[in-house]
Amino acid sequence: MSAEELFFNGINGATGTYLLPPLSPQDLSQIARGEILDESHLQELKSWYERTTQKHFGPKEGVDPKKLDESGWGVLFAFEDQDRVPAIQDALKELLDLRKQQAGERYREYTGSDAYRPGESKTEFLARHGVGPGPVDPDKVPYYLLIVGNPEKIPYRFQYQLDVQYAAGRICFETLEEYAQYARSVVMAETGKLTLPRRATFFGVQNLDDPATKLSANELVAPLAERMGEDQEKGGWRVETVLGSDAKRARLEKLMGGEETPALLFTASHGMGFPIEDSRQLQHQGALLCGDWPGPMSWRKGIPEEFYLAAHHLGDDARLLGMLSFHFACYGAGTPRMDDFAHQALKQPVAIAPHAFVAKLPQRLLGHPKGGALAVVGHVERAWGYSFRWKRAGAQLAVFEATLKRLMEGHPVGSAVEYFNGRYAELSTVLSTELEDIKFGKKVNDLELAGIWTANNDARSYVIVGDPAVRLPVGDQAVSKERSVIQPVAVRGPAAAAPETRPPSEPQPAERAATSNDAPKPTSFMPQPQPDMTLAAMDPELYKAWQRHIIAGFEHNEEMFKRVLEAFMKPYQSTVWMYRLLFAVGVGSFVFAAAMSAITKESTFGLIFGGLGVIAFLSYFISRPLQALEQNLQFITWLGVVYNTYWTRLASMKDQAAVQKDLQEATRDATSEIEKIIARHAEVSGKRPGLTEK
Repeated sequence: MSAEELFFNGINGATGTYLLPPLSPQDLSQIARGEILDESHLQELKSWYERTTQKHFGPKEGVDPKKLDESGWGVLFAFEDQDRVPAIQDALKELLDLRKQQAGERYREYTGSDAYRPGESKTEFLARHGVGPGPVDPDKVPYYLLIVGNPEKIPYRFQYQLDVQYAAGRICFETLEEYAQYARSVVMAETGKLTLPRRATFFGVQNLDDPATKLSANELVAPLAERMGEDQEKGGWRVETVLGSDAKRARLEKLMGGEETPALLFTASHGMGFPIEDSRQLQHQGALLCGDWPGPMSWRKGIPEEFYLAAHHLGDDARLLGMLSFHFACYGAGTPRMDDFAHQALKQPVAIAPHAFVAKLPQRLLGHPKGGALAVVGHVERAWGYSFRWKRAGAQLAVFEATLKRLMEGHPVGSAVEYFNGRYAELSTVLSTELEDIKFGKKVNDLELAGIWTANNDARSYVIVGDPAVRLPVGDQAVSKERSVIQPVAVRGPAAAAPETRPPSEPQPAERAATSNDAPKPTSFMPQPQPDMTLAAMDPELYKAWQRHIIAGFEHNEEMFKRVLEAFMKPYQSTVWMYRLLFAVGVGSFVFAAAMSAITKESTFGLIFGGLGVIAFLSYFISRPLQALEQNLQFITWLGVVYNTYWTRLASMKDQAAVQKDLQEATRDATSEIEKIIARHAEVSGKRPGLTEK
């Protein structure tokens, strides 16, 4: 088995190949042994794990996570979004008013100076609010925290860290209407106006000749569905399983807004991934690849949309209200800017997206115009199916079982997924100890280490898209066959632009079909940037990098001319001193010749020494070395003017539509001026005595 290759979830939509090539346990073991763990974060995980194994998950002793007036609820905005916060607060008003009523004095809104600050870690954020390590004290910071904003403004890393101690979720939409629609969906579910039958569906894709989905279908979905069916039978839950040839896109559409939509949906499949330069990435990354894909042996080219379910495939007539969905798929919840696996394996950061973003499928599920899902649990980064193959896989499966059990028994989703946080803390501690033992001579078990490492990565990457305090609105009351919907929400106030969006490009055919000109235009909170938008507005991080590049260019020029000036001044000063010396020698020779002629009455001394002085003066002054140096320095100065003009033009470029043309013109003008200076230098140099070619 040690020679067996391991296959991982995730398919490159552009090529039809795996996002990660098959790796051996030895490969993963080697990567794990080179992993550098954050010492402070690791210590916190160890402490958290020790507490949870001795006591319980979640807030401090005596606090019921199912009661918001005890556990508390807060909403967290980014300081960089303060100009847009009032509009979002207004759109979320129904939800915020409900949570304020439920949480009472333990309700918080983190805005203004209390908001998340750029570059802040979880420890720094909590310290500003008077909180240190240990169990959650809701009187200081609420247990349930809803992050509002994109992961460029409030990074995924901060959410990971916060989620170890608190129950954190995130919402991020492109329009104010979607914020308002999500708020109304939650309020309707939480106030008893919606009751769903207790029905859960487990959807497990198994593509032909594909070890990754065979593994997830047989060793995750099937046993998990069986266990939950047995465990929840007395609670009135009906558990259905969709596996193998039934797990096609058409069936999944019925489960996501169609006539078979359950209260709880669990899917396991490949998640779609696209290269950073692919125009489909921001819209389709994290889409669910279904059983329509013939598999890696039969299909060796780009993946067509017919094989996977993306956000825009959910029509406006879909009925999703009150559903909770769990997706085991790469990038199912979102994508970071930098590839964490490449950082671990290659020891260098690799950009996989123009910016971090929340996947469009959960956005569509939550912000649907007829009422959306309450939350989606999924991966940021890759899903690691191999974690179910190692000898402790039972413990890994038990985490899923415990999480789903809590959800089905009425726990808020944030409290339910605490098992994944506990698993992450446990595995990080185990992995750290294993790597430490190997460092001091323990024999490496590649299979064991690969299992620990993949399980740790898998447990860490789960996040909640949605309010972490939502729970399944299920009950025994009679319900209509057709799922309830909400009415459109009117949003007041102007829209505000946000920079982290897809650059303007020709839409894909499916996108054109989904964006009809006849459809009402929403109050756009994150509109597509127009051609005249500045780089600073489109991508602040890229603009900062551009600024640093420009500054470095000026500093480089300054340093270069400083060195050139020093290099020219040294021979210039040497030449001046030689002039002085020659002058002294010439004058001394004439004086000496005159004196000797007077004393000896011989003219020979005067002719010899006087002739030597005249010859020295003539030979040196005719060559005019100072003139050559001064001319070279003059040409260097002219070059400096050209270079600085070029960099100044680059720094002044603001029109994104004309940037390529402006850059070409600036380069062409600079090159032309340099050619003129070179030609002039050659012409002048050729006229100086002693420098002409023969």
